[in-house]
Amino acid sequence: MKTVLITGAAGGIGEALCRYFEERDFKVLAHARSEAKAKSVTEGTERVPVWGDLTQVHDIKQIAKLARGAGPLDLLVHNAGMLSTDKTPGPNGVGINAEVNVIAPAKLTRELAPHLAKSDDPMVVIVSSTAANMARTCDYTVLEKPDGSGLFGHYALSKSAANALVLSLAEAFPKLTVLSTEPGFVKTGMTAGNDHMPLPMKLLANVIASSPEKAAHRCFDHILDERPESGSVVQSGKAVDSARKLWSSETALKALDALLAKADSALLKKS
Repeated sequence: MKTVLITGAAGGIGEALCRYFEERDFKVLAHARSEAKAKSVTEGTERVPVWGDLTQVHDIKQIAKLARGAGPLDLLVHNAGMLSTDKTPGPNGVGINAEVNVIAPAKLTRELAPHLAKSDDPMVVIVSSTAANMARTCDYTVLEKPDGSGLFGHYALSKSAANALVLSLAEAFPKLTVLSTEPGFVKTGMTAGNDHMPLPMKLLANVIASSPEKAAHRCFDHILDERPESGSVVQSGKAVDSARKLWSSETALKALDALLAKADSALLKKS
């Protein structure tokens, strides 16, 4: 039996992913920000609770320690995400969208890479968004200073940066298969229940958005069945040509490195 760690598993897509991977015969490590939430989503199941604030260095190390303590790990799913118009910098000194959507996956992957590498088939997947395609620039350093923009601003840019991170992680950790995927427009607390979401999109989420269960299949059916090569970005159930996307440019990757360095999350040197 393979084991998966899912961040942001207390509700929405994350909780649906727990059920999805259980149906795929995975042992599930379910992460939430607090111990109480983690235990609530694992109560009455065989899931293992893992908890910690993904924006806090100490908590990242605690999450990794709890995951290692649960035994072998084959798949790390960075599902936790943030869409916020808050202008207050996060604990790592950059905007909160970047903190959760980019910095946290970089730091947690860095912490767990040696443990994952012990698996026969280690994989890391970032749940990104097609909003990445809406980013009009690849200067990710602007994410250091949040400007109050939301879905079509810093959120989209942070998801583009997350896709660039996939390329960087794949190069930095060649023993791991690193991918990104996207769930589509889904009715969750981040969409229908998020005051930072544009009102028209918030209302539409109650009408046309898909369910978290459908999102789980959209995210992982192609990945688990087709096994894309490391560094692939999967959208709408197929790997896209990143060479045609802003996030793969030399400018983008340099800007990503600068953002990671600002938040003290530079990747380990290549092995």
